[in-house]
Amino acid sequence: MRAIEGVMQPPVGYGGDRAPARASAAAQGNFQRIRSNGKFFQHGSDKWYLKGLTYGPFAPNDHGEFLPPRHSVSRDFAQIGSFEANCIRLYHPPPIWLLDEAALAGLHVFVDVPWQKHRCFFEDWDARREALDRVRTTARTLGNHPATFAISVANEIPADIVRFYGASRIERFIGELIDAAKQEAPQCLATYSNYPSTEYLTPRGLDFLCFNVYLEEQAKLCPYLDRLQHIAGPLPLVLGEFGLDAIRHGERAQADLLTAHVGAVFRHGLAGSFVFSYTDDWFTGGHRIENWAFGITERERNPKPAATALQQIWTRVPKVNGPPLPKVSVVVCSYNGDATLEECLRSLQSLDYPSYEVILVDDGSTDTTPQIAKRFPWVRYIHQENRGLSFARNVGAQAATGSIVAYTDSDCVADANWLHYLISAMIDQQVDAIGGPNVPPPSDGWIAQCVAASPGGPSHVMLDDRFAEHIPGCNMAFDRRKLLDLGGFDAQFRVAGDDVDICWRFLDGGMTIGYAPAALVWHHRRSTVGAYLRQQKGYGRSEAMVYFKHPARFNAAGQARWNGVIYGDGAVGLPLAPQKTWHGRFGSGLFQVIYRHNQYSLWSWPTLLEWHIAAAVLLALAPTFKPLAVLSAGMWILSLVAAARSAVRAPLPKAAPRWCRPLVMMLHLLQPIVRSWHRYKLRVSCGGIPAVATTDLPLQQVKRVAGGWRDMYWRSIEGRGRHQLLEALVAAAKSLKWPGEFQAQWEAWDLMLLGGPWHKIQIRTASEELGGAKFFTRVRWRLRMTRPARIILAVLSLLVIAMALDNHLRIMLVPLGVLSLFSAALLQSRRNCSRSVSALVWKAGADAGLEPVGVRESAPAAEPARVVPSAARTVPAEAFGG
Repeated sequence: MRAIEGVMQPPVGYGGDRAPARASAAAQGNFQRIRSNGKFFQHGSDKWYLKGLTYGPFAPNDHGEFLPPRHSVSRDFAQIGSFEANCIRLYHPPPIWLLDEAALAGLHVFVDVPWQKHRCFFEDWDARREALDRVRTTARTLGNHPATFAISVANEIPADIVRFYGASRIERFIGELIDAAKQEAPQCLATYSNYPSTEYLTPRGLDFLCFNVYLEEQAKLCPYLDRLQHIAGPLPLVLGEFGLDAIRHGERAQADLLTAHVGAVFRHGLAGSFVFSYTDDWFTGGHRIENWAFGITERERNPKPAATALQQIWTRVPKVNGPPLPKVSVVVCSYNGDATLEECLRSLQSLDYPSYEVILVDDGSTDTTPQIAKRFPWVRYIHQENRGLSFARNVGAQAATGSIVAYTDSDCVADANWLHYLISAMIDQQVDAIGGPNVPPPSDGWIAQCVAASPGGPSHVMLDDRFAEHIPGCNMAFDRRKLLDLGGFDAQFRVAGDDVDICWRFLDGGMTIGYAPAALVWHHRRSTVGAYLRQQKGYGRSEAMVYFKHPARFNAAGQARWNGVIYGDGAVGLPLAPQKTWHGRFGSGLFQVIYRHNQYSLWSWPTLLEWHIAAAVLLALAPTFKPLAVLSAGMWILSLVAAARSAVRAPLPKAAPRWCRPLVMMLHLLQPIVRSWHRYKLRVSCGGIPAVATTDLPLQQVKRVAGGWRDMYWRSIEGRGRHQLLEALVAAAKSLKWPGEFQAQWEAWDLMLLGGPWHKIQIRTASEELGGAKFFTRVRWRLRMTRPARIILAVLSLLVIAMALDNHLRIMLVPLGVLSLFSAALLQSRRNCSRSVSALVWKAGADAGLEPVGVRESAPAAEPARVVPSAARTVPAEAFGG
């Protein structure tokens, strides 16, 4: 809803252009201005939840102000305070005396700046200048008053105007308005009041996200609040308007709906909302509105049932209408983390949660961690020899006494309501695991802030607005019983990768993972470039380790192939392709939808390790064709341009030193190289084929068929078939620690084993029912070269051909020798894979209780198709004694 049509002129007594607002001594008192702090607001040292009412506009008073007389305003503010509200929203800049009255009543004021936003204002420079002047004047005159909560530089720019000029142009202009307000009042919060019709607008510089949303059905409101939380990201989210007309729906329905609305707002982790409105006395468009009654009081200020209902629920904020909360065991795993451990434990000591314990698992630290633990006798301290992060997490889960086990890291600081939001959302969403955001604390140094603006940070991946595919390990919680039944964390992940593996295993097990956007922890980023690059090295190695367990979830380059959308620091700095927006026919849809994805734009290519390798290959070919040197240099120049582009767009504060953006540029160049290099390095060095005994395997059991496939046949008269064989195959492969994909649900094969760095083995099975309990089972497998193997083979072949054509025969001997050695390695790998997988299938068939069926030695490798009876076509003669 747009509360004001057109533009209101500033009222008389608005204040001179250069006169700073000064509250009276009584109004100043201990009244402090509100500031943004992560996903919430802060008032002094306390968290501040916005509980607001819109106020006016009213018919002009004797001074031409769209307000009641001052004494009436004072009475109104006293009544608003009695309702437990703490903020009012005005749709025009007020006189300074109103801010003084608000401060005396303990209220803050949210001020909208009206200007001609309903016009095509880019066609008229005067209209844009007027908007900038109004914002500057409002910020200069009112923005420094402690009662001013925030300034909204615009309220609901019409969707057709946004579509006409394009979202990016409108976003830039809103950014200019925000910057103008900040120049005049740096300490005052500034925002833009958006609405669902232009959901896709994402201007920069906002201190919080403000949306006007009118959704009466809880079934629609709650999912939309989750959606808005993802748009808000690390910023607080506020609903700028919501209300119900008591004339058309009745006063009781109004009270019930507003109560449900406020409950949904705080259950979903919003920083607050404004209810429209305080009173039925409403003046707009040059006349008093008579046929609407959105107020929680009548025109004479008599309270309606909605006023009492709001008062009751506002007193319970943020714990509104919540279910009983179970006991939680919070596990902190630390290895030489004494620099931040004490701060972490102090934050956990202050959690506002009814029943929880804290378990500190010291993973063989050699620093002062034991001494720090002694300062917190209420913490259960467990010391173990250094066994790695996953092992420590499992120790914590086994020692836990709560039905839910929550994890955070020793370099994190938990918000006081972290557990409340995390577990409430877990119960509300009925999920088996849940995570929340991790935000860099504002106290971090500039290098840490540069790291936060670079790729590769901890992130969450969302399948939709509520359910997650991945949650970061520094902020996650699990149903303890289900976590332990799944086997806990895989102990091979000593540094990282444990969270990715456990999330995919939960999903593969048919369980669900949720996300609580208000369950915030502050997570310190790496404070030096060296520490950041070491972190990326560890992430690269961990990606390779996860790849060995879940190869189907990775692309050919070894990067995770997410089904969901990356959010958080993991998406920062990534050159993603532009998001898609559904506008409806002629852009008339009331609720626009942003379709986000993880498709990388062309700007991502020049930063990849493969890009640099290709440039180096071209440079190596330059002696045969000199223009290739120019092409190689152009590729590396494009890498610098791509990194510089990302650095310019990095979300760094304006106060950042000049060296920050060059540093971010360097990190954008180095991060993909370091991470990919160590990922490939581990994949090549640790992807060996396990030794499988082949002495008991008769060679005649394996049959070659068309397309490079191999077959092996089994029979059973006890009802055993492919399912028993596949389970035995999985068990045998795992016992040999043979990496592969055993849980894939969207592939044409049943199992896929990794045959070293150069081959993959696809296995298919089928069982034929022959009556009674007779089953005839076929196992079919083939070897496929991995894409890196094919690329290396192609590149070496091209080098040899190019040098041969250019008569550089001596130089050609080097790539020819490398090609020969690599081809020999491929042949040897193929031979080893073929032998090992044949032995593995033979062993699994015996373990499954199946009887092998031999193959005639005279059978050709690939027979032409013949029309034969179905029984003869599907079952060899040897089966069942035939």
